[in-house]
Parts: sequence; structure tokens; C-alpha cells
Amino acid sequence: MRILINSVTSLGVPSMVSVSVSKLGCTHLIFVDPSVKINGCYYREVLLSQQLLPAIRQVSGDFFVFQQGSALAHRARETIKLL
Repeated sequence: MRILINSVTSLGVPSMVSVSVSKLGCTHLIFVDPSVKINGCYYREVLLSQQLLPAIRQVSGDFFVFQQGSALAHRARETIKLL
């Protein structure tokens, strides 16, 4: 993990990267364009629906526990309903 953080910070621009890890395997790295503002709509429609959830299902099928932080986009009613 430390190497990844050092690599990302050396790019010169803040970067957001997501990956899911379990005993069944891990997903590919999902990079978010630094120019994108992450709001609830983008988080649900792009990151979750188009990238994260399909990648997680590819690794683990339909049985998984999804944990996320306390960012506003994570706690939005629409996000909770989607999950």
C-alpha cells in the first residue's frame, strides 16, 4: 500500500483510486479523472453502477459486503437505496 500511495502522490495532481479486495481476489484499479467533482449523482451513476459494482460482481458474484467511508456521496439516501 505504501508504494501505491508514493506513486500516486508523485504524479503531481491529487488522484482518487478505488479497488476492491477480498479473499476471492481483487478488482482492477479504478482511477477517477482529477477534473471530476465527485457528487452523489456521479458516485452512483458512474463509479458504483458502471465501474465498482460490476467489477466486484465479476470477482465475487452476488454475495459480497460493500463497505464505504462517510463521505456525503456515500451517505446520500439515493446511494443507500441503490446498494
